[in-house]
Formats: sequence, C-alpha cells, structure tokens
Amino acid sequence: MRTRQVFSWGIMIVLILGVAFLPVDQTMAASASKKIIRMAYDVADFVSLDPGGRGGSTVDFAIMDMVYSGLLRFKPGDISIVEPDLAESYKVSNDGMEYIFNLRKGVMTHPFPGYPNGIEYTAEDVVWSYRRAADPKFQSYPINFQKFIVDALDKYTVRVRLKERLTDPTRTTFVNERGGWLLCKKALEVVGEEKHRYSPIGTGPFKVKQRFPGQKMVLEAHDKFFRGKPRINEVEVWFMPELNSRDFALRSGEIDIIKGEQEQKWIEKTRGFKNLTIDVFGGGETYILHINLAKKPLDNPLVRQALAYGISRDEFKATIGADILTPLCSIVPDFLPGGLSCNDLSKEGLSYNVDREKAKDLLKKAGYPNGLDFEMYLSEKQSFRECLESLQAQWRTIGVNLKFNMVDHPTYHAFMLKDVSPFVLYESMRRDADAFLTQFFHSDSTIITGKAPSRNYSHANFADGVIDAARQATGQKQIALWKEAQITLLKNLPAIPLYIKKFSFARNSKIKLGYEPVKTIYYNGLPITELTDIAD
Repeated sequence: MRTRQVFSWGIMIVLILGVAFLPVDQTMAASASKKIIRMAYDVADFVSLDPGGRGGSTVDFAIMDMVYSGLLRFKPGDISIVEPDLAESYKVSNDGMEYIFNLRKGVMTHPFPGYPNGIEYTAEDVVWSYRRAADPKFQSYPINFQKFIVDALDKYTVRVRLKERLTDPTRTTFVNERGGWLLCKKALEVVGEEKHRYSPIGTGPFKVKQRFPGQKMVLEAHDKFFRGKPRINEVEVWFMPELNSRDFALRSGEIDIIKGEQEQKWIEKTRGFKNLTIDVFGGGETYILHINLAKKPLDNPLVRQALAYGISRDEFKATIGADILTPLCSIVPDFLPGGLSCNDLSKEGLSYNVDREKAKDLLKKAGYPNGLDFEMYLSEKQSFRECLESLQAQWRTIGVNLKFNMVDHPTYHAFMLKDVSPFVLYESMRRDADAFLTQFFHSDSTIITGKAPSRNYSHANFADGVIDAARQATGQKQIALWKEAQITLLKNLPAIPLYIKKFSFARNSKIKLGYEPVKTIYYNGLPITELTDIAD
C-alpha cells in the first residue's frame, strides 16, 4: 500500500506541474546530465539480496544481477553462451572432476565502511563464498556446493575438486546466479549478515546507494567495475505491484522500464503506444503446482489424480494468451535436454488432460463424494493471482473449493519455506533437468527437514535413486534417466505442471540495452549492464 500511496503523490505533483503527459523524450531530458534508468517490478518490495537464495522473486535476482559477479556468467541476453566473469580463464581435467580458475587481477569490490575504495577480490573470497554457499544456514540451494572441495592455490587461482560428478557446473554452479554470485568475506564481516541482506557489497557494475523500504532501491555506477565504468549513472528499481500504476508511470515518462503483464491483451495494447518497445522473450518460466503430501487428504494418490484431471491447460491458455503461454505437462520443459512434451506423456497416459467426470469419480473413490475444501496463501503478484483464480474456478466444477489468504510477495515466499500451505504455486526456470529434479523433488531438498533444504515443497521422495543416478551419468544415458525420473514423479503426482509463460517487459525506446534479449529466460528479468545506455 505504501508504494502506491507514495507513487500516487508523485503522480499528483507531476500533474500539478502540468508535465505528466509530456512526451517521454521531454520527461527524460531532465536527467540528461545524469543518466538514470528507472525500472518498476510487480512486487511490494524485495525479500533479500543475499545470493544464497533466501530471496526468490524476480526483483531480488534482478538487483543481485547488477550487484554481484560470478566466476563465469551467462552472456547478457543469451543464456546459451557462458563466458568468463571474475575468472578470466579456466581449465577442466580430462576426467571432468577438477576445475582450475584463473582470476582477473585488480578486481575491486564496492566501497564499504572503513574501505572507501573497496578492496581487491581474491581467491580467498571465492573459497570462503563457496564454502558459505554449501551451508544450509545461508543457502537455499546448497546441494551442488556440498559436493566439491574448493581451495586457493595462490592469490589468483582457485581449484575446485568434485566429490561426485555434477551436471555441467559451468552452467549450474559457477555462473552468476544464486550461490554462484560471489561475496567478499571482509565486506560481509564488516557490514554484518543482517545489513548485508539489504545493502550488499559485490563486484558488479552497480552498487547499492540507498534503500526506501516498500518504494524503491537506488543503485549507482561502480566506477571501478572491471569491465569498465557503466554508461548509466544510476538505476532506480521501483516496487509497484499494480499493473495500472506501472503502465501509467511508463507512459508518463516517470518510469523507463516496467515488468509487464504476461498476457496477450496487455502486449497488444502496449504495442500501440508511440516511443515504447515491447520485449517478449525467452523460454520463460514454468508454473507448477506443488502438492504438500504431508497434509491430508493430499497423501491420497486418488485425490491428487482428481485434482490433476480437474485442470484444463487450454482454459489457462485462453485466459492468458496463446502467444505467451505454452501448456506444460512435464517437470522439465521439452526445450531442455531430458524434458518431455505433452505428446510424449500422452503416449504414457500421464498428460492428465482435463476430464472432470473422471475427476469427480476419483474423488468419490477416495471417499469424498461431496468434494473438498482447501485454504492456501496467494501472492499479490498478478501472475500468481491470474493462475490461482483460474484454478479456483476450474476446481469448483469438480466440487473442490479453494480459499485464498492474500499476502504480499515477500510474505508469500516466507510462508512457502514454513511448510504451512497444502499447495505452493511456484514460477521458475532452471538451467538443466537436474536442477529441476534435485531442487524440487529430491528428499534431501525437502523444506525444513531435508539434509540440504531447498525447494521440495511436496515432501516428494519417489525418484531419489534415479535423480542421483542421472547426476553421475553422461550423454544419452543421463537424458534417459532424467525422463525416467519424471515418469516416476508424474505417476505419483507430487506436483501438477501447468504451463510456461514468456517474459514481457516494456521500455522507453531510448533505452538501449546493449544486447538483444533473445534467451534471457531466467530471474534477472531484463538485465541492466555496464553497456546499457540512454540514446540522445
């Protein structure tokens, strides 16, 4: 609420001054001497800027992407390409079990108390950061980091020795995401764990300048960034849950980039405005409904099957838009190795195409001829609301009543980790099948009680052996095991895959990203890099 109130006053002042509807070029001209990009996301605030994954929403990762670096990074705009980041080069042993990273020399961190010029980032920081990432106390995705030994051979050389084979860690572990974003040991000790969550110190192109809770985060250029000083002086990340507020702010010129609505009508409407560019890109995010097997009657497989047969993916598609939504029947999307298409699973009898009479019959066999009532938490994010409100209407046709307790998005994430809801809707994308399967469906990843708690909200343990075996395999054998694991999971239904949505952003056409957003399909949204600029 505070975000909307503060922003509404800002709009009112602009209206009084009579410039709210000036062309975007004129509203941006005021910042000509100091290049500032203002971008707005669809949440009330961020959760945490600790790369251990205690955050989780797109805005958290969008900010962290500007603040931190990894040993390696995905090329901006194209995650099919991995390139050096803090490491200027690396080599892999013949057996694939040892990695040697040669760090860039002279990389400086952001300034922090007592160190106005920052300090040089060294191998000691990498070692400390990876060891911290292996600790479930700090990391929501510790599994991969627990499976290697890391040490410093000298000030600029890091060695990683795998205890067991990992699925291409250059794409899943050593890159700029989650635990792969690297911390500075001295900076965190000086700043302290709690403050570092909100005002982190990294080596990325932008550093935290000021935080306005519930309103915005202001970042400024890191003049000593190792790739060169950013072309933009400041980036303001605004928190605006309401789409109408974001739309108005973009069209009036108060905001330069917004996270748009992943919905056909919004895209078509926004394309009609002059001086705006619409970016619809990537494979997108999967929407999967996780079923908490620890809560009765969801431990009954007949109930879970009934819920699956009560869902129509075509109804989701009709509501959200054919161009932006693709039905999802598998845990792993079919555009990733090991993924399965709806057609593949139809042959196995596991696509769970809508059949509401069958759903009612399954509920009757399970002992619930009069249906069921469930209550769950719902995020205020539009993408969550549209999905679950459609699901609510669909399930009502089979006698299942779903009641929501609406909360802001950070609170929704907090409740997910407390194991309080019968269902968790999760929007996500991972870089390979192992990440999907291990983080969400291996028993070690079970929230709260797992050996390495991560994102297993369902308490699933049906495919542990196959998931483990796939991690040790390579080539076609590995792909076959990933598919086998999914078949096992879909037979047991700890989760119901719903659909995939592409990302949609809108920006002032003067904003030049410095890359083409072709495969930016993960959580950094529309990245602002050192090459991003504002055209004259």
